[in-house]
Amino acid sequence: MKKIVGIIAAVAMAASVFAADVSAKVEILGRLFNYDGDNIGSLAIAEGNRNWNPVFQMQVSGDKAGAKVAFNDKKSGGEVKSINYSIWFKPVDILKFNIGEFATELNQEKIDWCQTETKIEGNGVALNIASNGLTFDLFFNTGWTEGNWDQGAAVYWMKKDKDQKAVVGETYFKFGYAADFGSITAYFDAQDTFKLLEFGAGYANTFGSVNMFVNALATINTANDDSFGRFRGELFASTNVDAFGISAFIAGEYQGKNPAGLSWWRIADNTQKPEKALVGASLKLTYGLDGFTPYLYIKDVDFLADKFGMELKPGVTFNVGTCAFDIALDMNLGEKFTLDVPVGMTVAF
Repeated sequence: MKKIVGIIAAVAMAASVFAADVSAKVEILGRLFNYDGDNIGSLAIAEGNRNWNPVFQMQVSGDKAGAKVAFNDKKSGGEVKSINYSIWFKPVDILKFNIGEFATELNQEKIDWCQTETKIEGNGVALNIASNGLTFDLFFNTGWTEGNWDQGAAVYWMKKDKDQKAVVGETYFKFGYAADFGSITAYFDAQDTFKLLEFGAGYANTFGSVNMFVNALATINTANDDSFGRFRGELFASTNVDAFGISAFIAGEYQGKNPAGLSWWRIADNTQKPEKALVGASLKLTYGLDGFTPYLYIKDVDFLADKFGMELKPGVTFNVGTCAFDIALDMNLGEKFTLDVPVGMTVAF
């Protein structure tokens, strides 16, 4: 009897120290109709699980340490693979080490959730210091070692081979301070043995019902003497008035002769245009009804492009039991008109 009581007490103590969270979701993407400008199709389905949308996630956290792992099934052949894997620990209250997957940004817009160029994500060794509103992050983006560890396959943040110059991986610094006036953040990112340098700063605050931020960054590619780098600014604001919601994101960028680090999916950053300016924006309007939320999504990646191009997507989200639906008419207006009728279905548990 005493042994049973002891076991129960130990389990209760462990539960009080650690908090475990297990979650999973199944997402299926569908198309009721599609016209790509030349061809027509109807009824198609696909797996909705992507590297940023894991099917299974488990994390354990306590006062001094924790871990997180997420799985997906998008590896060639359909087998399950790990996509996020990390362990953190705090030797002292203000100091935290994160080993494995790490991601952060200055400020992120909440329409597409991927449009800020200030985001960094990777796998390596990160440390965080936080005290009285001050935060400091230092991240060594090593990448994962794959292959046989014992046969020299390790990926190092710094490596010097015989008779070769030393090579240094990505190094990221971030500083932040939050108080009644809002939050200010700044970062420095060095890649390619400190040849590609990026600097950025941001400010975020809430004024009444309006949540906003502004980001600014500059990139210098010192590996190319003929490169001017690029400058970029980002502005986001969102608010709700009763059941009506509005969010807007605007980005502008000037690209030099040899800009580096471009992202094909981001507004005003998806096309290399040497010595050109780009300005783009996205807008989302929502109206909450009883069980339904109609929305209108509009995006133009570059107002200054030679040819007009805009995405217009009216849609609606709703639930049928535990299944969340997102149905829309996704139209691209421009040189070629396309029409898609996507259907997203998600059950989380």
